[in-house]
Amino acid sequence: MVNKIKKLLSQKEVQQFIRFCIVGGTCAMIDAAVFYVVRLFAPYQVALVSGYLISLGVNYLLTVYWTFKTGSSVKSLVGIIGAHMFNLFVMRMGLMWLFVEVLGLSDSIAYLPMAAISAVTNYLVIRTVVKYSKRKNSQTPTT
Repeated sequence: MVNKIKKLLSQKEVQQFIRFCIVGGTCAMIDAAVFYVVRLFAPYQVALVSGYLISLGVNYLLTVYWTFKTGSSVKSLVGIIGAHMFNLFVMRMGLMWLFVEVLGLSDSIAYLPMAAISAVTNYLVIRTVVKYSKRKNSQTPTT
């Protein structure tokens, strides 16, 4: 399976994906820890937003400087924060609502599949934003 993936992705994309997984794993641990602690004192919606926003700052810095090595720019900041807001308010909140309110799972259990599903969509959206931002920046003429 690893060989099939390598055939589909360039060496650079494989390295980016590995770095993305390391960053994502680190930020997921921060997010989950904050979620479960805040959940002791507040509704799951507050805990979900709190954990995500705290991990977002770490995630942004590591994503632009280490994962994709693009450096910070206004376009990347707006794009990445926009993508994360989509992930938070559409994917994560929507999935938690589905799992908790519709399917009746406990919020502690619902957090796990929600996090897994939103991690995949987050990678795809962030990768697209960073590629678009890089392409637009490289096409801008210098003076």
